[in-house]
Amino acid sequence: MSVKLAIPMIWCLAAAVLLRLMSAWDSLPDRVAVHFGLKMQPNGWSSKRTLVALVVVAVVGHAALATWLLLHIGFLGPMFPLTQMVTSVVLVCSFWQVINYNAEGTPFRASWVLGPVVLLLVLAGAFALNLTSQVHGR
Repeated sequence: MSVKLAIPMIWCLAAAVLLRLMSAWDSLPDRVAVHFGLKMQPNGWSSKRTLVALVVVAVVGHAALATWLLLHIGFLGPMFPLTQMVTSVVLVCSFWQVINYNAEGTPFRASWVLGPVVLLLVLAGAFALNLTSQVHGR
C-alpha cells in the first residue's frame, strides 16, 4: 500500500467514526459502557463526554501520528503504510462497536475487532522481519 493512499484512508476512517459518534449523540445514555470483558459484556463505564474525548484523542491522535510517521519513515516499504491503515481499522471498528452498543443496544461483536487485530499482528510481524532483513542486508 502506498503512503499517498494510506493517509487519506486513515483520515476518512477517523472522520467516519466521528460522524457516527455525532449522529448517535442524542441516543447515547449519560453513562456509557467503554470496556468489555472476554464475554463481550461491559465491565467499564464512563460519561458520554469522556467517550467523546477517548474517541477523538485515540482516532484523531492516531491519524495525526500515522500521517507524520508515513511522511517521515513511510519509505520503509509497503508494509508500513498497510500496518498503519489496519491500526486505524482496529480503532474505528472498536469505537464503532462501543457507539452501537450504547446508542442502539447492539451486542459488541468481537469478530469486528479480533479479525483486524490478527491481521495487524501478522502485518507487524512481517514488517519487523522485512526491516530486520534490510538492516542485515539480506
